[in-house]
Amino acid sequence: MELLKLEDYQNLDGKKVIQYFAEINKIPRKSGEEKKIREYLETFAKERNLNYVKDEYDNIIIYKPATKGRENEETLAFQAHTDMICEKDAGVQHDFSKDPIVLYKEGDNITANGTTLGADNGIGVAYMLAILDSNISIPNLECIFTVQEETTMIGAIKIDEKNIKARKIISLDNGKEGKILISSANCNEWIGRIEADKETINVKKIYRLQYANFLGGHSGGNIGDEKRGNPIKLAMETLKEISNIQIVKLMGGSRVNVIPREFEVEFCISEDNQEGEINKILESIQKQRAMFKNETIVLETLPEANNIQAYSIKTSRSIIDFINQYKNGALEREEKGNVILSANLAVLTEYEKGIQIEFSERSNQKDLEEKYLETLTELIKKYNIDIIWHQELKGVEKKENNALLEKCQKAYKKLFNKTMEEIISQGVVEGGFFVDKMPDCEYVCIGPNSYDVHSPRERVSISSIEKIWNYLKEVMKQGE
Repeated sequence: MELLKLEDYQNLDGKKVIQYFAEINKIPRKSGEEKKIREYLETFAKERNLNYVKDEYDNIIIYKPATKGRENEETLAFQAHTDMICEKDAGVQHDFSKDPIVLYKEGDNITANGTTLGADNGIGVAYMLAILDSNISIPNLECIFTVQEETTMIGAIKIDEKNIKARKIISLDNGKEGKILISSANCNEWIGRIEADKETINVKKIYRLQYANFLGGHSGGNIGDEKRGNPIKLAMETLKEISNIQIVKLMGGSRVNVIPREFEVEFCISEDNQEGEINKILESIQKQRAMFKNETIVLETLPEANNIQAYSIKTSRSIIDFINQYKNGALEREEKGNVILSANLAVLTEYEKGIQIEFSERSNQKDLEEKYLETLTELIKKYNIDIIWHQELKGVEKKENNALLEKCQKAYKKLFNKTMEEIISQGVVEGGFFVDKMPDCEYVCIGPNSYDVHSPRERVSISSIEKIWNYLKEVMKQGE
């Protein structure tokens, strides 16, 4: 790994993209703290006499008029988010509130040194700056810079569609060159609670069932991989046939949009036929270990305990039954194998009055979502779960007649003699909020190859940056 030298790329057609990427990486832009990058974009627009609008959330839209002779063509928009995830390796001295991110070269990739790179989605921002600063032939352009994509998506949620004339929007937030996202999931996320008092009991044995070292992953991008497993679901599956069980405590999962990696539950069982009940548990564990050979599944016996607090048999049964009846994982796929309906039982913990559950649902088709939510609503009512928080993140349904997709495919075919792979994603993208505000809007998402985003190993391919730059120029030529 060596320092990236911009002079090495003077002969590269997409040199401006790399130059602007290096420039904006000098600007702190943690998600939720985008004021400085917005001020930079304002100055950029003013210096080039480009009209722009900004809002109270730090979104900014910069307009560039069409090349002479192309004024009557349909307006085209590009979009990227200005914020980034800020992660660093242990021991790395880096203050994301003030320190620049220094770029390094590692083979064909640009990377940082022990921190996230911010290619997600700084490279998209850099493409738009390079386009705005060039004299290539264009139709009327709108470059939309949004904020807080990595956290609240408040930028896309609150952006005023009255400032957007374009009904064809190309997002530059895709990290897979040669693939074009045409549909993203509508996502519902909830936090629910089961209020239940504990009771004092005396028992000779308490058991601890532990699941650890599962792969976890993102509930959008990784939900189709059944090898990952869900330890919360597996644990409750193991306990579902056990009678007179009382949960003492439980804990597992991290965030509502993350597949859980670990879970543990402590419980006690009526002394009647205790040996037989434990044998059932051991048989279930044996089957699960055969499926998840690299993960950890352990049953331990804890010392005798007096005057311990445990949930009632009724409450314990409600928790176990709800989790078992909650439909989880990849639930529906389309003909190409893409997941189009999924759910994630993400977190199960205690709060001061009982049990808290965090879960989500994603769908690329409205009819599938409605059917699933109808069943889920009945389940929530059945087990008296109080929903204390709910968030809906808008998706993009696949359009059967998408002129923007045809335009993008035509350009790619012309340049590379290949067809872009059309992606239906369970992930959530900002385009869902644009399409929700402007139902006649056509939306796709593209970008160069990037790897290990949201981690200190994040990197972006230089050769792919060049390919996508040439591709974007071809897309903008399509109306000529």
